[in-house]
Amino acid sequence: MKQNLALLFVFLLNTLLFAENPAEIHLWHAEKFNRKISNKLSVALEQDFRSESSLYYVHSDFGFKYEIGSRWAFNINFREVFESKKGVWVSEHRPHGTVSTKVSLGALAISARSRLEYRIKQDKDPVFRNRDMVTIKFGQGFTALNIVPYIADEIFYDLENKKLNRNRAYVGITIKSVPYLSPTVYLMKQSDFKEYRWNSFLILGFKFNF
Repeated sequence: MKQNLALLFVFLLNTLLFAENPAEIHLWHAEKFNRKISNKLSVALEQDFRSESSLYYVHSDFGFKYEIGSRWAFNINFREVFESKKGVWVSEHRPHGTVSTKVSLGALAISARSRLEYRIKQDKDPVFRNRDMVTIKFGQGFTALNIVPYIADEIFYDLENKKLNRNRAYVGITIKSVPYLSPTVYLMKQSDFKEYRWNSFLILGFKFNF
C-alpha cells in the first residue's frame, strides 16, 4: 500500500512539473497561529509573503473557526492584502466566509471547503469571488519524520464576470514529527485565464502552523 501511494505521489509530481513547463518560479512563505478558545471555537492569525525576484505580495488574515460536529466547520475571517503592481503597492480589504468538511476513506483523508470572498479593491468597485478546494492526504505518516503527502486543487470563480479564471494544483508534504510547528512544503502550479488563454507559473511554498 505504501509503495503504491509513493508511486502515485511521484507520478502526480511529474505531471505537475512537466505538463506545460512553466517558466516562472515564485517563492511563497506563510505562518499560521491557531489557538483554541473552547471545544468548538478557535482563533487564527496568518501572515503570508510572496516573491519572485523581489517581494510583491503580503497579506494578514485574522478569523474564527466554529466546529459543527466532527466533520463540519464554519470560518469567518478578514484579510488585508498588499500587492505591488507596476512598482506601486495597492491594498485590498477582503472579508470572507468558509464552510468546510472532512471524511476518512481507508488510508485517505479527504477535505473540501468552499469560500466566499468580498473583495474591496483600491479605486475599484467591490466584487464577490468563490473559491472551492479539495485536499487528499495519504496515510498517517511515513518514515521517522512522520511525513504525510498530499495533493490538492483549488478553483477560483469570478462571480462578477461569471467565469472560472484561476486554478491552483498542489503536491506537497506535511512533517508531523516537528512539535508545535507542523511544517508543510509544497509545489503548486497556478494557472490564470487572461486574454483568452491560460498562463501558468510554479510556486515553491513553505507553511508553518504554530
